[in-house]
Amino acid sequence: MMGGLGVAVVDPVSVTYTNPASYAFLQRTTFEQGLVVRSSKYSSSGTESNGRQVGLLGLTLGVPFGNGKWGMALGLAPMSTVGYNISTTSQPSDVAGVRYQYTGDGGLNRAFLGMGRTLLEKRDSLYNGHRLSVGANLGYVFGRIEESRKVYYPSGLGYYNSSIFSSLVVRDPVANLGIQFQGDLRKRRTSDDRATHFLVGAAFELPANLSAQRTDLVNTFAQSSSGVEFPIDTSFIAIGSKGSVGLPLGIGLGLTVFNLHWTVSAEVKQRDWRKLTVSVEDYTLPSQLASSTSYMLGASFRPAGERGGTFWERTTYRAGARFNDDYLVVDGHQLQEIGMSFGLSLPVMGSITRSRLNLGAELGERGTTSDGLLRERYAAWFIGLTITPDIRENWFKKRRIE
Repeated sequence: MMGGLGVAVVDPVSVTYTNPASYAFLQRTTFEQGLVVRSSKYSSSGTESNGRQVGLLGLTLGVPFGNGKWGMALGLAPMSTVGYNISTTSQPSDVAGVRYQYTGDGGLNRAFLGMGRTLLEKRDSLYNGHRLSVGANLGYVFGRIEESRKVYYPSGLGYYNSSIFSSLVVRDPVANLGIQFQGDLRKRRTSDDRATHFLVGAAFELPANLSAQRTDLVNTFAQSSSGVEFPIDTSFIAIGSKGSVGLPLGIGLGLTVFNLHWTVSAEVKQRDWRKLTVSVEDYTLPSQLASSTSYMLGASFRPAGERGGTFWERTTYRAGARFNDDYLVVDGHQLQEIGMSFGLSLPVMGSITRSRLNLGAELGERGTTSDGLLRERYAAWFIGLTITPDIRENWFKKRRIE
């Protein structure tokens, strides 16, 4: 809900996977889950179509320990998705009535376990000072991408319908590192003073070499009047062609300024997808890739500060914007994306927990209709739940007195 920020963002009751150094700032055990509903309108050369997608944002668990110096997080989240169904009909100059159908489904997921630790912290009696933390995530990427291309010929022409099916299975470990430093812009001179702090962060998605396995099947088929397809003959099959996919280094830098009530953050991320390597037999990338750069700006405001206040004063209001130079190049055009987001984090169960209901939306545009290309305008709605224990309960902390 803040433009996708994560490198220089900390939340005492939320897991930020992008920079594992933020785990050291966790104050409460927290469990989070989320859901997104995305509606899109596609436009190209005077034609339009609509699409809708529903998906999980992931599940995470964050646990602080070690007297506030350590934080641990684990979770499962989608890393990429594939989903399309495109149908076209041949031009009059070709065989009339021939229909081409292209479908794709699947995606990659990432399970992770990470640790964050405060290396250096110096505070005075008014909590002025600085803090340095580092962190690392060990993840496991896994998933399957399935694509199909079919040609349907009108009956009576003597042609068999054709189908080309391919499946790519990818899996292997990945890792990312992070570092954050917090200091004071305006120190607190009395206990009633409002201090202003800054936080700088850097995050690194390390290069990884993922194992890949590809299956291809080419066959002809017939179709009944009810639409049921029957295979006739297999002209080519290749099962289990092995190879690898090499992911390039990703870097993110961010700066945040905040106090008890508000937060303003800016961030830039870069990953050169031209260095992606795919070594899988008979597989080539469907499109040229480019260096991807993302710019994000976001803010949040909580009228009540840390505690107390009415329901709406304890609500956190969020907004953000982002601009991406996309990694895809289509017909010589590098795609671009722009979006803005906003939302609320509503407190639940009164003031006895730090649990909250997160509601948000994002509006954006990707691509262009110039030179016959495709433009996507979308609206995404987010709903998430953050669950923490009762503030009087200290989970995962050893009791000193029974």
